[in-house]
Amino acid sequence: MPVITIFGGTFGDDEQIARGVARALGYPFAGREILLAASKRCEVPEAKLSDILEKEPHWWARWQENLRPYQIALQAAMTEAALAEDIVYHGHVGHGLLPGIRHVLRVLLTAPMDYRIAQVRERQGLDAKAARHYIEHVEKARARRLMALFGADWRDPGQFALILNLAQLSAASAQQTIAQAAKLNDYQVTAESRQHLADLALTAKIQAYLLAYPGLRKANIHVDARQGAVRLSGIVSPAVSEEDVRPAVAMMPGVQEVTVNFVSISSTELSYG
Repeated sequence: MPVITIFGGTFGDDEQIARGVARALGYPFAGREILLAASKRCEVPEAKLSDILEKEPHWWARWQENLRPYQIALQAAMTEAALAEDIVYHGHVGHGLLPGIRHVLRVLLTAPMDYRIAQVRERQGLDAKAARHYIEHVEKARARRLMALFGADWRDPGQFALILNLAQLSAASAQQTIAQAAKLNDYQVTAESRQHLADLALTAKIQAYLLAYPGLRKANIHVDARQGAVRLSGIVSPAVSEEDVRPAVAMMPGVQEVTVNFVSISSTELSYG
């Protein structure tokens, strides 16, 4: 059975549908738990991490903020959960955290603007103009954040296997459709897809570890893990010792061998190079 990610818009039925799918399939439901696990990894309060994902920053903060640590922490938490068991994940980052994994069923719940406006008006007591403004603001902020995190527009239908229009489908029918799609051969786990997920999980775990290593939090270290063979490469400061990093990574569960190719460049060389 696949891992299922469900991403909804600015209306109220998406979490209910995701929980219904989890019950129908007997899967654990995941949502806030992934944020909580990620917040612990990157040592950022969960509320702050939620703000980072949801809110559009002031223009100057957009230039100064490095989102890579948050993306790595989220991916480490998500891959760890997906590797442990089949899950139904509800949230707007799930579809981007498991790239290239065949047995992930990515679902987008959508609806026309008029439907979303009516939903927001009912939930928040806004007039039509204010409801439209709210929807546009949230979706604009979300689009920019997800583009910064994953380099893709969440509104691109090519990222999803299943897109459901809730204006033409009841919540019960949406749940049934997703649950049936999860049983298709196209999204079942294979030995190859399981290995790809294990490689992605190990890569993310090593990246999350390196974020906590002195001198590497701001470094752009590339990690490639394949069947236990790990390659580390990137530009680091002279204070970072390859002989310190290699043994630490080699001791991590799942790592069988480590190859390191660091280029040491001082801050002066980076400034004037």
